[in-house]
Amino acid sequence: MSIAIDQISSFCQTQVVPKIVDNVMKSNALAYTLFKKAKKWVGGSFFECPIWFAKNTNAESFVDGASLTIGKVEEVTKAQYPAARYNVAIVLEGLDLAKNKGTPAVLNLVKEKTNQAELALKDLFGTDIIADFATGKLYGLGAICKTGTTSLGGISSGDVATWKSSSGLNGQAGGPDATTTALTQILLDQHYTSCKIDSDQPDLLITTDAIWSGIVNKYIAPNMRYTDGKMADLGFENFKYRQAMAYTDSHVAAGDLYFLNSRHLGFAIFPDMNFKFIPFDMAVNSDVRVAHIRWYGTLWCDSRRLQGWMSEVATFA
Repeated sequence: MSIAIDQISSFCQTQVVPKIVDNVMKSNALAYTLFKKAKKWVGGSFFECPIWFAKNTNAESFVDGASLTIGKVEEVTKAQYPAARYNVAIVLEGLDLAKNKGTPAVLNLVKEKTNQAELALKDLFGTDIIADFATGKLYGLGAICKTGTTSLGGISSGDVATWKSSSGLNGQAGGPDATTTALTQILLDQHYTSCKIDSDQPDLLITTDAIWSGIVNKYIAPNMRYTDGKMADLGFENFKYRQAMAYTDSHVAAGDLYFLNSRHLGFAIFPDMNFKFIPFDMAVNSDVRVAHIRWYGTLWCDSRRLQGWMSEVATFA
């Protein structure tokens, strides 16, 4: 006895897709951290973040009879982030359904297809969170953390001088050269320090297995301990460097080390399109049934100054 396609959709909606969504969100430590702090995008063409870039110069002390300063100061602008759209199709061929008649067989086929969809979606999100911006995709860390005068969210650092990351000689905070190949503990600390303002400090270091291991063995090993047991239980091996938890990510390019502040970096998500399952339907002019898992949202940053990057770490001194 064959199983109806609407029953397959119901099975996916209730049993399969929730696990896929959970696995995508927990695919790496960076995705997990940003997804769990995601903001709701309730409408509008852009997700907008206020950007404070100048002090109110009217603050003053004064004496009796003094004229108070009441100058108009442009203090705030806004970054505008467009929606990125992601989708993965789950395709069941008519012949495969015919060959797998019967509830257990066809549901096993559906599980296999959805597992493949999950792997593809996890890899795509992991790649684009790290990557440069491209039309229709997220503003990844490549766009947020690169040095120089690159624009982000419709704001150019040529217009707002503070709209630069803290990476390297061209960065906002004048940190060490981002292209330094030989990492020392002093350089590591200087990069971290360039990404902080008082108590507002990086809370994430994201890097490769090789750099993570190099930092552990060279600088951390004598006092090594896991300080975030929950993340370790989820499979995210970690150590704490100052106020930041350090994790590896397979999508990070060789030589890269990111210093991130997740209080000023995160996802904004359309609640009704947060990995929404769109049920199976017969494709036009094709012997397939197709379902989709779809996501609308963006990755935003409201302070590039508090994000940093090293790009060519190769040795540890």
